[in-house]
Amino acid sequence: MSNPFADTLHLKVRASAAHRVFIAVLHIAAVALMTLMGIARPWLFLSIPVIAVAGWHAYRNASLGLPGSIQRLRWQHDGQWRWQTASGEWERGRLAGAFTAGDWLVVLRLRAEHHRLRTRTCVLFRDALPVQAHRHLRARLTVALAPDAADTA
Repeated sequence: MSNPFADTLHLKVRASAAHRVFIAVLHIAAVALMTLMGIARPWLFLSIPVIAVAGWHAYRNASLGLPGSIQRLRWQHDGQWRWQTASGEWERGRLAGAFTAGDWLVVLRLRAEHHRLRTRTCVLFRDALPVQAHRHLRARLTVALAPDAADTA
């Protein structure tokens, strides 16, 4: 029987309905709040178009509709990560940080090899991956090295 932590983990990301609903509710609530606050301070109405554009951009990213949206992930046994964007480009890098919230959310911060400061965030709700793949990812993140140790190694 092989060790599942020694194999490369292949993940095919799909658009998450939960992520899209979260983005929509968050930005609609922000617009509602700015509308209510704008009654007393009319200059706050100027923030509504900015919130709408940010919401549209975040919704397209959650729908995997932007060229930089991550569609495939590979986590190799040596700690190396590779990811493919919607434009078809593959990048190589390391895990800079990870956050899990129970069994329904994983947030990965990935740092490409050629970028020292910039990280790319990949939000994976439960419905963005097959159930077994999401479980394997969470298990590996639990037993993996600390992200700071992985960056310095």
